[in-house]
Amino acid sequence: MRKSNNLCFLLFFILITFSFNALAQSQFKISGNVIDSLKKPIEGVSIRLITDKDTLRSNTDSKGNFTFPKVSRNKFYLSITALGYKPFASLYELESAKRSTELDPVILKTESIRLDDVEVKVKVDPIKIKKDTIEYNAGAYTVRENDKVEDLLKQLQGIEVDEKGAVTAMGKKMTKLRVNGEDFFTSNVEDYIRQLPADIIAKLQVIDDYGDEANFTGIKIGTPQKMLNLVTKPGMDKGVFGGMNVSSATNNAHNLGTNGSIWKKTKQIGFGGRYGITNNEFTKMNNGGLNGNIRDKISKEFSVNGSYNFSNGTNSSIQSNYLETFNPQGTIYDLRESNSNSNSLNNNINLGLNGATKKNYFNASLAGSLANTRSDAFSTSYKTGFIRQDLTSNSGSRSNNPNLNGSINWSRRLSNNKRSLSMGFNFGTNGGNSNSTINDMIRYYNETTNILVKDSLLNRMVENNTSSSNFGGNIQFSNSLKKPNDSAGYSFINLSYRFSVSRSRNLQTTTVTNPFGNRFEVDSLGQDYVSNFINQNISIGYNTNSKRISYNLGLNFSPSIIIGKYQNTGQELKNYQLNFSPSANLSYQIKDNGNLSFGYNGYTNSPDFNKLQPIRNNNDVQNLIIGNPDLKATSSHTADLSYNKFGLKSGLSIMAGLSGTFAINSVVSNTIFLRDTLNSLKQQTTYENVNGIYNVGGNYSLNKRMLDNKISLSINGNIAYSHNVFYTDNVLNRSSGINVSNAVRFNINQKKYSFNTSASYSFSSNTYSVMNQNIKNVQVLALSGSASWIPNKRFRVNASASKSLNFGYNLYAGNPLLVNMGLNTSFLKNNKLVFSVQANDLFNQGALFSTSITNNSISENRTRFISRFVQATLSYNLSQFGARKSKANGNFNSAE
Repeated sequence: MRKSNNLCFLLFFILITFSFNALAQSQFKISGNVIDSLKKPIEGVSIRLITDKDTLRSNTDSKGNFTFPKVSRNKFYLSITALGYKPFASLYELESAKRSTELDPVILKTESIRLDDVEVKVKVDPIKIKKDTIEYNAGAYTVRENDKVEDLLKQLQGIEVDEKGAVTAMGKKMTKLRVNGEDFFTSNVEDYIRQLPADIIAKLQVIDDYGDEANFTGIKIGTPQKMLNLVTKPGMDKGVFGGMNVSSATNNAHNLGTNGSIWKKTKQIGFGGRYGITNNEFTKMNNGGLNGNIRDKISKEFSVNGSYNFSNGTNSSIQSNYLETFNPQGTIYDLRESNSNSNSLNNNINLGLNGATKKNYFNASLAGSLANTRSDAFSTSYKTGFIRQDLTSNSGSRSNNPNLNGSINWSRRLSNNKRSLSMGFNFGTNGGNSNSTINDMIRYYNETTNILVKDSLLNRMVENNTSSSNFGGNIQFSNSLKKPNDSAGYSFINLSYRFSVSRSRNLQTTTVTNPFGNRFEVDSLGQDYVSNFINQNISIGYNTNSKRISYNLGLNFSPSIIIGKYQNTGQELKNYQLNFSPSANLSYQIKDNGNLSFGYNGYTNSPDFNKLQPIRNNNDVQNLIIGNPDLKATSSHTADLSYNKFGLKSGLSIMAGLSGTFAINSVVSNTIFLRDTLNSLKQQTTYENVNGIYNVGGNYSLNKRMLDNKISLSINGNIAYSHNVFYTDNVLNRSSGINVSNAVRFNINQKKYSFNTSASYSFSSNTYSVMNQNIKNVQVLALSGSASWIPNKRFRVNASASKSLNFGYNLYAGNPLLVNMGLNTSFLKNNKLVFSVQANDLFNQGALFSTSITNNSISENRTRFISRFVQATLSYNLSQFGARKSKANGNFNSAE
């Protein structure tokens, strides 16, 4: 009996042991990742995994990862919830033989709460500042009937939109557009912010973008670009929009345009056409163009895109230029007038293929263009001061420039995502030929009496043929130093190698016609050279990222060589360079909605071959150019520090920044004066390396929002100091400049009206070490204001005025008062038909001025045009998004 009991106990023990083993073997490990529409991880998401026996709970970490190590069944129900996002639920059934499974990433979409017949007003945070993203909540700002995204952007702190639609964020131009994290048509920011209605937007995100490959590998080095991502309201991720417009103005300018876009999430088809003609005393234009683009997913992982653009135009303009050049021997004053005519025909085509899986990223692109241009110009130059000469020039040129380039890039995550490998290849080829006819008449005057002594006529025909080709490649490897699912963050080290090889040839012949009408080729005015350039880059970097801080450090080594040969003489040129540059970037997320970032980058530029070749270039008879084969590469270094802070309770936002650049072995010109065959003066330019060129500056912006963002008061400004080094007559000189500007703005934005006013002051001073510290000061005081009144959905009145006081210009700048007025009204259902009238510069005081500083010269430019005119525009617009027709159909800023 006792033996029988022992046997039963032994059998029972074996049965229990096998049961536990079977139970252990039946457990599954389930892991996954939760991301938003931008493919960024969402932290703190609540996860429930439900089987027929039990319910398991977990939360995502800082990288959006979650893990259930012990799941009893291969069939389960997954429920995911997060504040501000739509709930996700799905049933999964896995292969019973597979014990560890990583699920496909779960994408959560933003959610808005709508209550029927009940208006719920909740105070929302207008801004959220993250390490690499500033997010604006559209619901915190005033969105009126018919507003476009452009109108919404103008209300955002740190964002500036100019009259052409160009967007700058914290002083940097916005170069890329996405909607819901996906590339949007051609990514043309200026075009599409004027087409998309503001009432479909939930959030606007300004992102420091390092590129798609960097987002895939996690290796974010270099200087990021600014990208705008628009997050739409639920259901508004598809639509059809476009229309047709025709306008006519009293300055004899007439335009016709049409465009259309079909958007179905990842599928995008667009087209457009335009034609315009202007014919008045200052401007003659006849321009037209066609374009089309397509973007679509051909599978779950791959998408294709393509675009074609055609343009043809004729332009004529009149411009004045005043150039003041300082020299130890005296100051030269040069007043120039030019009248130019040009005709251009351009064709551009772009093709792309993009793909990404959990392990691989792929991108391929091909682009080609063909440009034909023809230009004719007549110009006069009147030099006074140290040199007294008149130059009359009549020239014409014809050119043809085809080019083709492409690239292929591939990246792969290795070893459980702890390592990655990237490779790429690119190529390009372009050519061109041009023919120019140049007729110059130079008048020489007595230096003492200023009486005309003699004149000289030189007629030339210059023919240029150029061709170049290049190819290059890169390989990059990174190794993670921490586990990817480490909630504290991750670090990795990366190594990369890049190379590029290019070859170019330039053949130039010059034929001169003498006073007797005989033509002959001048060897001294011709060139025939071939150059080869080989550049390599080896870099090593360390990157780390955590919840609040991320940074990278890098070192770059760039050996290069330029080899040139002159076919006519057999003379060779060789220039070797070994360059070194560091880099560092840091981003720190401060509590209470703040961000601090720092960037330092160094890069080198080898001197242009045209500045290296010691062959005399006589294309400009008044300025001979001779290169320097001993030039060294320029090493440039840039650093910037920025701070962003937004007070959720106070409504006060602070944005400030410091930046600086300095260069080693900068290439500058050395201009000397020589006596010509007529015993008069002309210039000769050579090139030298110098140190001591640097720029430093700072900017700030304070913005106070009041009454639920309906009223805002802002103060912003910047200060910059520049220091330049250059040569004149073989003497090393220095110049310095300081620029200061400050502005105060006050804005009111209501549903029925808006009002904006500003006052600004700018001061620019430049000092030179030559000519007893010559100082050039320019001051501008400007006042401006604008207002809109919207009495109902079909009518809007706009008005704007600005007054500027200009001091220090040599060209007549005046103190213009610019006043503009306009009204818009809409007809038909959903405001599809819009009629607008815009009156510009009612007092006819407009002028277009620009000033630039180059070494020891100050240049002022004025372009003449008719600024007072009245323009009428009639447009028919189609705008349908989601399941409803949007009322945002009229563009109330159609007159330009």
